[in-house]
Amino acid sequence: MELRLRSKMPALAGLLVLTIALLGACAPRAPEGQDAAPGAQAPLPSLKVGLMPAIDIAPLLIAAERGYFTAEGVDLAYEIFPNAQVRQSAIQAGSVDGILTDLIALALSNAGGFPLKATTATDGYFAVLAAPAAAAQRGGALSIGLMEASVSNFLVDQWLASDYRLEKTWVTDPSVRLETVVSGGTQAALLPEPLVSVGKARGLGVIAQSSPTEPSVQALAFTQAALEGKAPAIRAFHRAWDRAVADVKADPAIARAALAAALPNLSPAIAEAMTLPAWEPTRLPDEAWLAAVIDWTGAMAGKDLGLKPADLIDPRFAGK
Repeated sequence: MELRLRSKMPALAGLLVLTIALLGACAPRAPEGQDAAPGAQAPLPSLKVGLMPAIDIAPLLIAAERGYFTAEGVDLAYEIFPNAQVRQSAIQAGSVDGILTDLIALALSNAGGFPLKATTATDGYFAVLAAPAAAAQRGGALSIGLMEASVSNFLVDQWLASDYRLEKTWVTDPSVRLETVVSGGTQAALLPEPLVSVGKARGLGVIAQSSPTEPSVQALAFTQAALEGKAPAIRAFHRAWDRAVADVKADPAIARAALAAALPNLSPAIAEAMTLPAWEPTRLPDEAWLAAVIDWTGAMAGKDLGLKPADLIDPRFAGK
């Protein structure tokens, strides 16, 4: 009997191998071109994103609060920087994988040999605030606080160059820009929301502002290293972002609450007064707008940047 049992062992082993192979062939797989479910794959690489104190970040805050990044398998950390200069230092030092940036900074980074690619446009709101006397009239000189290599300078040229003789003062930090107008150091400043609402509450008037029909000038952008090494995590990040966008479109009040909780010194009254955009799901920045940004940035820098719109974007993640 013992000899007979031993003689059957090779056959039994072969049957076991065949059964395992068949089960593997029948196991469900992710569709071609899509990531497997987080529970069915190796853990995704962690991501760290650098943000600005602007309303563009509301979908990220909501996705983090509601566990959407965790549900998508993304180990996400984020930091809110006080100004663009600190943000640029962080991305160039490699301490973050991606940033909320404006398209002018994006063009300059790529032209300067530090590749950053936009993966989605974001939705924000900007306005030029002015002291009452300046807000009441157009024409003549207007002293205005801006950051030179940034969206603030670009938008002011788009909105006001034909109506004023602009006298530009370079002030990097948006909150300092606001205080400069309040104290009379300049007549006006371009600011992002929620600082727009802070300035209005302090008696300043709006002389120009974002239009719902105007393309976005801000984007989320990631380094080349992150795009090459962490693409599945970045794709999952955008899925979580889009879940939050759907939530905030259904109930904009959750954006006000999330921003009030995350941004320092944002009072409930200011949060309630903020002008909110119509947030949209992930999509690439407008190509014609990108071309205009590249041309303007090159003129500001006094040289041909040698860029085209496709150089500033990574199309793999929009709508995923």
